[in-house]
Parts: sequence; structure tokens; C-alpha cells
Amino acid sequence: MKRRDFIVGSAYTFGAAWLSSHPFAGRLLAQTLPKHYSANDTVTIGNTGIKTSRLAMGTGTVGYDHHSHQSSLGVKGLS
Repeated sequence: MKRRDFIVGSAYTFGAAWLSSHPFAGRLLAQTLPKHYSANDTVTIGNTGIKTSRLAMGTGTVGYDHHSHQSSLGVKGLS
């Protein structure tokens, strides 16, 4: 085991032990979600008023080496 790995592991262990001893950790871990969420739920994004589903459709980007069909079209081709 490398010294750096030991120090990082020890820091995680110490941090977890310290957090678990505080009352707010129990409240955070005890919270439950209000309902079961579905991918096709319609939600509003922040304060923007934009409504969308939880399911992301993506952009359809196909390519490799930092080059795609969309990047070859350029801004004028996409707008």
C-alpha cells in the first residue's frame, strides 16, 4: 500500500466517523423521497419555467476524436 493511499483512506474513515457522530447526519440519512419518480414525469427546471421529462433524449451525436456530425455542420447548419 502506498503512503498516499493510506492517508486518503484514513481521511475518509476519519471523516465518516466524524460525520456520523453529528445529529444532522441522522436527519439527512432519514429523509425519504416523497413519491416514486418515473422517467416520463414532467418537471420544471429550476426557476426557468422550462418543462421537460426526466428522460433525456440526447443529441444524436455520432463520431470520434472530438469530431461529430453536429460539429461538422457548424453553428449555421444547426440553427
